Amino acid sequence: MSFPRFLITHLRGQRLRVSVAVAMTFGLVATDILSAFPLKFILDKVAHHQDPTIPFAGGLLGRLDSLGGRDELLPAEVHTQMAVIVFSGAMFLVLSVLNALMTHLQLRIAASTAQNLGRRLRTTVFAHLARLPLDWHGRQRTGDLVQRITGNVADIEKLVTDGLVDLLSGILTLLGIVAVMAMLSWQFTVVSMVIAPPLFLIVVRYTLAIKAAAKRTAKAAGQVAEVASEDLTAIAEVKGFTLEEREEANFARHADRQRAAGARGGRLQSEFSPLVLILLAVGNATLITVGGWLAAGHGHRFSLGVLTVPEGAVTVGSLTVFLAYSKLLYQPMKNLSKLMNLTSSAASGAERLQEILDEIPEMIEPVRVYRGGERLRGEVTLRNVVFGYEGGEQVLRGVDLHVPAGRRVALVGLSGSGKTTLVKLIPRFFEAWAGEVLVDGVDVDDYPLDLLRDNISLVLQESVLFEGTVRENIALGRPDATDEEVAAAARKAHIHDTILGLTGGYEARVREGGKNFSGGQRQRLAIARAILRDAPILILDEPTASLDVEAEAEVMRALQTLVRGRTVLMISHRLSTLGSVDEIVVLDRGRIVEQGTYAELSRAGGAFARMLDEQNRFSAGVGRDRTGTHTVVRPAAAGETRILPVPPAWRRLIDGGPADQPLQEGAR
Repeated sequence: MSFPRFLITHLRGQRLRVSVAVAMTFGLVATDILSAFPLKFILDKVAHHQDPTIPFAGGLLGRLDSLGGRDELLPAEVHTQMAVIVFSGAMFLVLSVLNALMTHLQLRIAASTAQNLGRRLRTTVFAHLARLPLDWHGRQRTGDLVQRITGNVADIEKLVTDGLVDLLSGILTLLGIVAVMAMLSWQFTVVSMVIAPPLFLIVVRYTLAIKAAAKRTAKAAGQVAEVASEDLTAIAEVKGFTLEEREEANFARHADRQRAAGARGGRLQSEFSPLVLILLAVGNATLITVGGWLAAGHGHRFSLGVLTVPEGAVTVGSLTVFLAYSKLLYQPMKNLSKLMNLTSSAASGAERLQEILDEIPEMIEPVRVYRGGERLRGEVTLRNVVFGYEGGEQVLRGVDLHVPAGRRVALVGLSGSGKTTLVKLIPRFFEAWAGEVLVDGVDVDDYPLDLLRDNISLVLQESVLFEGTVRENIALGRPDATDEEVAAAARKAHIHDTILGLTGGYEARVREGGKNFSGGQRQRLAIARAILRDAPILILDEPTASLDVEAEAEVMRALQTLVRGRTVLMISHRLSTLGSVDEIVVLDRGRIVEQGTYAELSRAGGAFARMLDEQNRFSAGVGRDRTGTHTVVRPAAAGETRILPVPPAWRRLIDGGPADQPLQEGAR
C-alpha cells in the first residue's frame, strides 16, 4: 500500500477536518500570493501611471478618489494616486489578518488530526497484534514490535502535525506563483525557472536515498529497543553472572548500527540542502540581473536561445512581484527539501506498520455456523495429530489421545518432547498440520475462537499479572464478577488473607507484571483467576516449577480446589506431584510412548519408571518404589525398617489420600 493511500485509509472519519485544513491551505496560499500585489499597484501607478486592474474593486477605488488630487494624472488614468495607495494598504492589511486567522485554524486542526490518527494507528496495530497467531509472535522481536507501535507512529504524527500542511502549502504555492508569474510575463517566467529541471532531479534522487536510509534507521532502532528490553527484563541474571560488560558491549554494537544508519541519512541530508541552496542562489541571481535590465526600460530586451523577453514585458511593479515571489517561490522548494527526511521517516514507518496489518490473523469465526451451547463439557480428543513450527521438523508425530470430561491427565517427558505444544493446540494457539483436535467431539476449528477459549483456563509456569489492581487481575476472565465472587475465589486459592494484608486490599496496585508479589503469590492469584472463570477445561503448565518448597506447598493446596470437577491436562517435570491424577501420558520425540496410572507406569519399567528413578537419585523427600508404595528416603541403621504414618501435608501433596496410611522408612 502506498503512503498516500495508507494515510487516506486511516484518516477515515476525519476527512471533514482534513478538508477544512486543505481549504485553509488554499486560502493561505492565496493570501501569500496576493500580498505581493499592493506594492505592485503603487509602483505601477507612480512610475508608469497605470491603474490597477482588479475585478469588482473599481467602485471602491472610485470612492477613495476624493482623498487625492487629479492634477498630476494623465488623460488615460482613472483613479488618483492617493486612492491607489490607500486601497493597496488596506488590501495588504486585510490579507495579513485573514492569513493569521487561517494559520491558527489550520495548525489547530492539523495537531488534533495528528493525535487522532496516532491513537487510531496504535489501537489498530495493537488490536491486530493481539489477533495474530502465537506462531507468528514467536518469530518476532518484542522490542521491534514496540518500536513500531511507538516510534513509527510518532514519525507519522510528526509529519501530519509539522510537515503535511507545509508540504501541501509548498506545492500549492509553487503552482500558484508559477501561474501568476506566467500571467505577468510567461517569457520572463521561463527564464526565472531555468533551475527547475536540475532541482527536480536532485530532489528525486536524494528523496529515494534518504527514504531507504530512514527505513534502515527505524529497523536498527527497533533492534536497540529489543536488546534494552531483554537486558532490563533479565537484569537480575545480568548482575548474577556479572554480564554487565558483555551486555554493554552488545548494546553498544546495536547502538553503533543505529548510529551508522542514522549518520548515512544525515550525510545525505547534509548534501541535499546545500545543493538546493546553491541552485536557489543561481535562480535569484538570474532574476535580479535579467529583471533589473528589463525593468530599466530604454528598449531593453533579453534573449535566451529561441526565447526572447520583449521590451516592456517587465515593469518596475512586475519586477517587485517577481522579487517578492522569489522568496515565496524558492522557500517552498527549500522547505520541501527539508521535509523529504520527515516524509521518508513517516513513509518507512507506515511500511513497517502495514507489514503487521498485512499478516493474516487467527480465524475468529468458524466456516460453518456454530449452533451449540456456550458451556462445554470438557472432553478432549486428538486423532493422529501432526504439528511442527515453521521452518522446523515435526514436533508432534501422529498423536492419539482421548481425555474424557472431568478426567485428570498428566503429560510428562523430557524437554522438547512436545508436551507444551500439545496442550497449546487445544485453545488453537497453533493450528495442527494434520489430524483432528476435538473438544466434545467437535473440531476446535468449528468453534468460535472466543467461545472455545472462554471454556479453557490456563495456569502457566510464570503467571503474568497485569497493570491494575489485585481485583482486576483476579477478575480478568470474568470482569462482571461481584466483589463477593472475587473474594470467594481468592479464599479457595488460599490468597485471601494475603490480599487483605496489602495496603488497599483488593484495590492494591500490581506493579510491573507483579514484581511486588512473590512467585507463589502470583501463582495463587492466577489460580484464583482460573477458579473465578470456572472453565470446564484446565491446562496446568509447570505451575510449581519455579517455586521453592514452601511456595509449592501453598500452590498445590490451592490447586486441589481448582482441579475438582474439571478436565485437567497437567504438565510437570516433578513426578512426585502426580499421584492424584487419573492417568499419566509419557511423550518422547513427539509420540506417546506410555500411558497409564502412576502405579502401573512405576511397575512397568519403561520411560516413566526410568525418569522417576533418576529424580529419586537426587531426592531426599517423598518418592515411590516400583510397587507404587510411598517411601521416605532418610538415613537409617543398616537393615532397620520402620512403618510410620504419612505426614498429612505430604499425603495431600502426593495424592490427597488419608493421613493414616503407613510409609515404609528405611535405607535404600
